[in-house]
Parts: sequence; C-alpha cells; structure tokens
Amino acid sequence: MLGLIEQTQTPEERRRALGLAPTIYDWLEREEPDLVIFHSERSVEAACIQFAARVVGSKVMWIGDGLLPHTMQIDERGLDAEASCRRWRAKDFSVVAPDKALLEAALTHALAGGEPLALPYAPVQTPQLSRRVADTISHLMRGRFRAAAAALHGWRASLVTDKQEIASLPLEGLKPPFIAVLLQHAEDPRVKLDASSPPDARTLIHHALLAADKVGTNTQVVAVLPSNAINRQLRTHLAVGKLSDRVRIAPQSNAAVLASTAAAVITINHPMATVAQLASTPVIHLGRALYELPGVTTTTTLADLPAAITSAQRPDRKALRQRFLTWILQHGHVWCSSTAPNHNGMIGLVQAVERRLHSDANPNTRPLVYRPGPTWPLAVT
Repeated sequence: MLGLIEQTQTPEERRRALGLAPTIYDWLEREEPDLVIFHSERSVEAACIQFAARVVGSKVMWIGDGLLPHTMQIDERGLDAEASCRRWRAKDFSVVAPDKALLEAALTHALAGGEPLALPYAPVQTPQLSRRVADTISHLMRGRFRAAAAALHGWRASLVTDKQEIASLPLEGLKPPFIAVLLQHAEDPRVKLDASSPPDARTLIHHALLAADKVGTNTQVVAVLPSNAINRQLRTHLAVGKLSDRVRIAPQSNAAVLASTAAAVITINHPMATVAQLASTPVIHLGRALYELPGVTTTTTLADLPAAITSAQRPDRKALRQRFLTWILQHGHVWCSSTAPNHNGMIGLVQAVERRLHSDANPNTRPLVYRPGPTWPLAVT
C-alpha cells in the first residue's frame, strides 16, 4: 500500500490517503465483509481499502479490463503489474498443460474482431430535458462544472460499448519485415503506474527506428495510434519535424493484425502485445506488464532497444510461452465482456466470486459449466 501511496503526484494526495486509512479500517472492522471486490480503480484509496480488508480478514478480488478484447483480468492482489502472478517464475508454470486450441481460438478471435452474443439489455431511458437542464443550472451555480456537463450529457455513457472496429490495413507499400510500435496515451493507468519515466510517442518511435536497423536495412516502423479519440492530436505531435520516410501511422483498429505480422513489437506495456505473443511475434516492452516473463517477453530500456531487439529475434521458449498464455487466459482472465457480457462469461465471473467466498468448498450440487475462451471459434468445435 505504501508503495502505491508514494506514486501519487502530490503531497496533498498522500496526506489524504493516509488520513483515510483509519476511517476505512474502522468501517471494515465493523461491517466484516466476506469479500471486497475492486473493479478497475487502481488508486491510493483502493490500496488503503485493500490493506485494511486484509488486516480484518476479508478476502479481496480485483477485476478489470483484460489483455484481449471482451475479457477481464481477475486477481487477489491487483491488476496488471500488481497482479500476484507476476511474482512467479518460469518453473512455476511447468505444471500447466498447454491448451493449443484455446490459444489458436484466442488469436483468431482477436484478429477477426469477434463479438460475444451479449445478454439483452434493458432499454436506456433518456432523462427528461427539463430535469437535466435544472440539474445543470444547479451545478453551475455552485461552480461544479464537471458535474454540470455530466448532468446534461452523462446519460449517454450508458450507450457506449467496447465493440472493436476492424478496418482494412491502410498501409499501401508496407512490406515485411517491419517493426510495430504500439503507442499508449500518457494518461493510460498502465503507463502512469507501471512505467518509470515513460517516453513520449516521438521518442519511442525514434529509438524504434534505431532498433529496426538491427532487423534489416530500410526496415519500416509502423506506429499504431492508441485510440481514434486522440488520433488528430497525436498525428500533429508526430508530424512536428520529419521523423523518417520509414515511419508509417496506423489506427488502433489495425493493432491486432500488425502485432501478429510484425518482425517484432515494441511498446511500453500495451495489452495488445498479447496478440503478438499468441502469433509468436517477439515482444519488447519498457514498462512492467501482466505478460512480463523472461523467456516469453523481453524487458528493456530506451537506450538498450537495439540490443534487445537483436536478442528477441533468437528462437524463443515456445513451450514456456504456451504454458504461460494458457494459464493467463484460463485462470488469470474471465472471458466476460465488461459492456457486452454473455451467459458463459457471467457464469465464469460468478464462479470466480464463489471460489473466493468458499475456497475449496463447492456450494453448488450441480455447478454451472463455464468454458474459458471466446464463443467463436470454440463453439464450432
């Protein structure tokens, strides 16, 4: 907990977090919850609650966005670089039997942009305009501008889904071998919490060009933008000064295809690097990541990128990579979309909660069957 508190940006935040600790502890000691569930919120406050929950004997479960589309991480300690499995070494995965069918299906699912057959939603009711306007005016009079904007338009957030847009590759003339650079927004929690002094986009691409020279003469670099919402801003940022004729820019919708066909993937800790691992593409990352494991990925620094990409081109430990990915996708993830959950995914999430509540005991005489993996193409077989 103290480590996360030290990562906060201001002394005020640290003082507030430490001030909350006694109150949180008193509440948990009084209520004695059997299980405390955190969803995505990696914050100092969440760290305080987790620490206090363990002190009073409550179990903890974290869930959050998974490494692949329509999946969720699940762990007792934290998400991404804070997950408990990051303490394990290669030998700890020796007991895992590789599930090649699952890994092939996961890669196919990511490349095809497979969508789960989601459970039906209740229709979203649009709040009355008069009520929204009244709430907006009330917040504005109090100087609460964010709340005012949310009062007027916040209801639209219920209409947002995590549907993946699959676009045709718009990079004419791109020939292998090429290096894919998976860029991330500076405000990405993975970048802010799991990377030390992360480089900006221009710096990362510049060093990727130096590393690309180790792959072959005139090897191109494809920079994959983090999201369509900031494409224009980042395109402008990358265009300041001519980087190189060898640099191409691609949208996020092409991340899976590029990651699976590149000679190597360079990133800070982008989750779609998992697709590269499924396709046996070498992954070089600068920050801590859930998929970080010597022999599976290569962790390096900005200055050592050329040397890292040379070593990453050597034959990898295929058996270890398959065992590691099998464990991550079978046990470290639940195949349940956070915005388009289906029946199988909800069963998996419920079973994950029950396992933590009842340990080894099975409260169901006829437990529901959950199958790890995407509905398609596993359903076909």
